[in-house]
Amino acid sequence: MAICAEYLADVGTVYYWTTALSYLLIGINYILRTVCIMLVDRIGFSTETVRLSKTTSVTFWVQFFNSGFLLLMINANMSEQPFSFGLTSGSMADFSGNWYRSVGNITIGAMFFNLYYPLLEAGMYWAIRAFGRCRDRGCRLSGRTTKQTSIQAYMNVWSGPVYYMHYKYSSIMTITFITFIYGFGMPILFPIACGSFIVLYIVEKWLLFYGYRLPPMYDERLSQDVLNKLQFAPILYLMFGYWMVSNQQLLSNDNLTPMTRTTETPITSHTYGDLFTSVGWEGIKWPMLFALMLLLVIFFLGKYIEKCIAACFPSVSIGDIELNEAIDNYWAALDDEDRKWSTKEEENARGLLTSQLLTSAQYERLVGIKKTKGHTLQGTHSYDILANPLYLDDFQYVTAAEDNRDEMIIDDDHEEGNDSA
Repeated sequence: MAICAEYLADVGTVYYWTTALSYLLIGINYILRTVCIMLVDRIGFSTETVRLSKTTSVTFWVQFFNSGFLLLMINANMSEQPFSFGLTSGSMADFSGNWYRSVGNITIGAMFFNLYYPLLEAGMYWAIRAFGRCRDRGCRLSGRTTKQTSIQAYMNVWSGPVYYMHYKYSSIMTITFITFIYGFGMPILFPIACGSFIVLYIVEKWLLFYGYRLPPMYDERLSQDVLNKLQFAPILYLMFGYWMVSNQQLLSNDNLTPMTRTTETPITSHTYGDLFTSVGWEGIKWPMLFALMLLLVIFFLGKYIEKCIAACFPSVSIGDIELNEAIDNYWAALDDEDRKWSTKEEENARGLLTSQLLTSAQYERLVGIKKTKGHTLQGTHSYDILANPLYLDDFQYVTAAEDNRDEMIIDDDHEEGNDSA
């Protein structure tokens, strides 16, 4: 009974510390993520899509290293390997039982947190917005009063938050890579990751309709960059899976090495030199190594192999796919809101500002061509930066398409007839 009580106490202590370290790891992740985003914004890039792509990459690598590799490197002891890479101060020479009880539990705890974090995040930001709106109207249950002195300030309080797509992409990639790295030895990570993706999809789908502001239309470069990085996840799965399955000490106690002190690092007799012996290719090991080599060749040399095949067999080559969206010409494909914006801005420029944005022929087509009955343009319809909602907010511009525009503008003089200028 005393031994059993001592064992349960040790298990409870390990669970307590692993849980605490899991939440500490998550907190460090979000702090580093914020710092990295500030650095990327400080550098600056030519387009919004490129900036978001770089932000996604930097955020992902920081989160992935902190969650997937930091604890592994701190506890690693590779003094038994032919090349230790300087990792000799840890106490774990392999994926042993001690590793699963400590580092493995922390990893599972951090991954399980991703399962319900989207719900906590949505509830937390909803409470913050509700509190801000309540303060703005003087904590009254009803009424249209506000403490804001400008339209933009009022919109910032009462509209939804900006949709940060790079946060979502980086979280998806982090969950995927950590699951693939340790999933062979800890299969519970796969259902946890699946549940995380389902919860994230439902929450984000709901918030896109009822919470966030209308996100801008990005091109395919951001999503394509994420897909290119995700191709490396199966390679890591095979690498780490091979190392776990080749560890004989996990399969049988007959392969354990006696220890004289509990503080000693166990001898595993498991090195990556086994790749060059018959032991490293026994059983299930050789299919994993073969699949790993095949994926490495495809990942790094796939484009060159594709070009060689296309040169030798032109009939099997796949050319550029020409997309036909069955959309009408530009002027007919403008929806009612975009057409009104362009018309009112042109009228304002020609009347009040004595200039013009469009040529006479373009303006005639704008007002003369009827809207198509098919598909219309999506996203920002014009190269005018004031048509982009991001710049519209930054410049605090009140578009000429607003029906009561004069009432929304306050200038420095007392003459009310020139507010729209």
